[in-house]
Amino acid sequence: MVTDPADTVSVSGFGDYYRAHAGPLVALSLLRGADLVGAARLAQDAMTVARRWMDLLVANVAGAAKDTPVVTAQALRSWTCRMTVGGGCGVLRPAPGTVPALLGKGSTDALVQVRTVVALAPLRELNERRLQVIAFRLAGCAPGAIGYELGLSMPKVHRTLRHVGKLLAAETGAWQGRGAEAPGDVEGSVEADVRFAELLAELTAALDPVLDLRAGLDEVRGSLGPDGTTARRTPVPPLWNLGPSLPVPPFGAPVPHSFAEPAPSGVRAYASGLVRFDARGRKAALGGFAAVELAAVRLGAVLALQVERFRREAERSGTRATRDEFRQEDARAFAVALAQDAALAAPMFDAVKDLDVPRRIGFLAAGLTHDDPWTNEVSYDGIEASLALVQFRRAAVRAALRASHRPGADTSPRSGGSLAEALTQSLSDTHRMIRQLDELNSDLSRAESTLPDGYYVDMTRDFDLHQSFHADLALGIDDVREALSQP
Repeated sequence: MVTDPADTVSVSGFGDYYRAHAGPLVALSLLRGADLVGAARLAQDAMTVARRWMDLLVANVAGAAKDTPVVTAQALRSWTCRMTVGGGCGVLRPAPGTVPALLGKGSTDALVQVRTVVALAPLRELNERRLQVIAFRLAGCAPGAIGYELGLSMPKVHRTLRHVGKLLAAETGAWQGRGAEAPGDVEGSVEADVRFAELLAELTAALDPVLDLRAGLDEVRGSLGPDGTTARRTPVPPLWNLGPSLPVPPFGAPVPHSFAEPAPSGVRAYASGLVRFDARGRKAALGGFAAVELAAVRLGAVLALQVERFRREAERSGTRATRDEFRQEDARAFAVALAQDAALAAPMFDAVKDLDVPRRIGFLAAGLTHDDPWTNEVSYDGIEASLALVQFRRAAVRAALRASHRPGADTSPRSGGSLAEALTQSLSDTHRMIRQLDELNSDLSRAESTLPDGYYVDMTRDFDLHQSFHADLALGIDDVREALSQP
């Protein structure tokens, strides 16, 4: 994940994509503690949505303008890994007790179980965070992109990679007692990457006698109905269905859950009220659920939260004490990962209002080719990206508010208030953020043009507030979806 969104890598077809990545996805789930059947189901679930998404992207690109961003093979692979690591989305729900077709060669083979256990042995003592870092590194994510995916600071990412690299090398005697590397130690990073690649090869080879890729691919292809939409084997509430009006999954960007506030407010408070309703009450709320509009709101809030994280880390890296904690290559990998998600979500932005969101974030990633994260040029691009996303958030929230007043929408009072009330509060927060970003942009422009060199503009003054606004909205919509998905 170190190329620009515009540097497209062709994906020859879904069959090739499935055969290349189904095995590694199963291996990654095994790394994180899933059993073989559960890991295969996660892989099949992720691949089912990936197939639908790939078809829509191809159709969108075929009829789009020449300069429309195109999905890269790495972006699609990272997203599929992200969904697998996150536990899937429940699109493909087989009947209870059934085994995924991907395991058609015999999932109880004792030799296979032994091989898998041996391959996993070096990692048995790792905690969840370290396993997640390994999963995304095995998927090809650069350290900066891992920080983006998992909401981790760059020092934590580098420390984890070095620790696991030593652990894996020690298992084979490759480690020669060298001291701890500095974050920029290229030799140590290369050694760790070699061991990660070897680990993935060992896991995939151990699974080869078990996995029936042909049968698994047929199962995924058969999961799509004649109209191209996802066909489910058991009833699932109609939330986040992929289709022309919702071409990109709303979970198409990672949410750093560490930003959750202890006391829910706004949409999260509404969700907490839904939890206490019975099935009839949830059904009434589901009838007025504006899936497409709220998916757009969520995606905009998540990407805005990630831009605020980037801007904060970039600003901190301008001080001498922390300059090595967010180096240019890490910042660029973070921004490229963010830009890829924005490019993939472009149809969602267009569905509400085209505010050049992908292009603005693309400028941010491109600027880091020649500028350090803390420079004024990157600061301008970061503020412009934040502003475009907050303006998109305003348009999306307004669309969701209109949808919440459609005939059939649930407007009954509940302990957490109505969804319309929560969205109205969010709209007020959004107006406040737009004013503050406009003022910040003006301050930076004035400092650049009229004040002496070295004049400092406090870029950190609104980060906490803006991050809490975006996190509350994104996590709140997640909570609403979870509550409405209950039987």
